[in-house]
Amino acid sequence: MNKEKISVVIPCFNEERSIHDNAKKIFQYLKNNFENFEIIAVNDGSTDNTLSELKAIQKEIPLIIVDNPDNEGKGKAVKDGILKSTHEIVMFLDADLAIPIEELGKFVDEINGGYDLVIASRFVPGGKVIQKVLWYRIIMERAFRIIRTIVINNAKVKDTQCGFKVFKRDAALKIFPLSTIKRFAFDAEIIFIASKLGYSIKELPIVLQNPIRSHIRIVRDSVNMFFDLLKIRANDFKKIYEHKK
Repeated sequence: MNKEKISVVIPCFNEERSIHDNAKKIFQYLKNNFENFEIIAVNDGSTDNTLSELKAIQKEIPLIIVDNPDNEGKGKAVKDGILKSTHEIVMFLDADLAIPIEELGKFVDEINGGYDLVIASRFVPGGKVIQKVLWYRIIMERAFRIIRTIVINNAKVKDTQCGFKVFKRDAALKIFPLSTIKRFAFDAEIIFIASKLGYSIKELPIVLQNPIRSHIRIVRDSVNMFFDLLKIRANDFKKIYEHKK
């Protein structure tokens, strides 16, 4: 069992079908592998019964619920959860467990080895895909990667968008207060800020079991992601991301 203390943040939007089972999977893994932990579920203005499911889960396992009544975006939900966390290692992962919680051990090992931020990556050798990515998401991911490299010039990180990231607490608490992007491009901003502040970043290959369902809207979200990248560049020009370590 790891002696580390870890906070796990789960952003939730319309996850009523799977959140109960997945939250219990996360809890059981953490219970078996960590001495101390907390699970923070952030409801991002869900329009289904996600909040009711979270409250039901709370009767079975220790669960901190942050309820945002309006749908403000995954980035805002993750930020709220991270800033509420209390433990020395903090992470977030997708509620659908597209990347299984069992992958966490090797990420914590890298944090203990000295890295400030360890992120899941689909584009480094050694990964395994159990369920193939939806065709339109492949197009979006490739296009976003090219545009991201051009607009904000962070080509050193191959994959900013996987929803499984682990941070040293002191790094997370300096990075996230500077973040401004509320929706899907928030990952790219977080990586950009981390690089600006000089934090060390490690990409790790993962097991990927892509869910059939997706909250991504191919046209609207693609447009939003593009303008969010421009916002990141503008923020950098305005020195919004400057912060002394």
